[in-house]
Amino acid sequence: MENRRLSLLYNIQSLYNSSDVGNVEYQLSGYLIDNYDKIHELNIYEVAEDNNVSRATVRRFCQNLGYSNFKELKNHFNEFDEGISQYDEFYSRNDFISDLKQQIFNMFDELEYRLSNKELTQIVCSIHDADQIILIASSTIANSIRFFQQTMAIFGKRVSIVVNEKKFNSMKHTLTNQSLIMIFSVSGLFAQVMMKCTYESDAQVYLFTNSRNPLFNKYFDKVYHLTSMENQRPSEIIYYTYGISFILDSILNEYYKLKSRK
Repeated sequence: MENRRLSLLYNIQSLYNSSDVGNVEYQLSGYLIDNYDKIHELNIYEVAEDNNVSRATVRRFCQNLGYSNFKELKNHFNEFDEGISQYDEFYSRNDFISDLKQQIFNMFDELEYRLSNKELTQIVCSIHDADQIILIASSTIANSIRFFQQTMAIFGKRVSIVVNEKKFNSMKHTLTNQSLIMIFSVSGLFAQVMMKCTYESDAQVYLFTNSRNPLFNKYFDKVYHLTSMENQRPSEIIYYTYGISFILDSILNEYYKLKSRK
């Protein structure tokens, strides 16, 4: 199940960051960010009045975000829970910094062990030989993979980023058996959303996850488990924030070495 509330926040913030100060998109996206925790309480009349715009303007704004109207935006916000309690628990600890450092060190050690040099080499060779590469990830970790995308471009390899099923389906017909899809889904929920549509493509599909869902072995060509069987309750926030970046940096390092040898 896709985390649509975080996807909504990601899309609103992207629009806010890319809009000129003072225009309608900047104003309305800023308003929704300010009121994000109570979007479920808002109505289109209130949004229009608070921002001195028409309801038609609010409706067009919602359509720019991929929703038919404000009601549909609210419905998607209400359907999914982004785990606020998890963030509250994570950031409220008195010993936050020392605990964070220890968790990061432990995670890096485990990731280094689980992604051996042999596995990294196999991943990098697949990337090098692919005619098209698509990275699929929820909006939660999209910023981490953007840096990877930019660095791969510098290294001479084009990478596409997909954050929803609709976008992938628009690209699916271009994939061949020489294409590579890499899915990053820490909890496994986003992988469940994407697994059937990626399975129907001709591409090789690799999944990086903490989940041990047995269905993944059927739908994906390779599953890289980021945690051991004994470590099945890691902090997902640590992996979203630091773990995926560590994996991608490890791949970049190995890719650079391969590129240099060739």
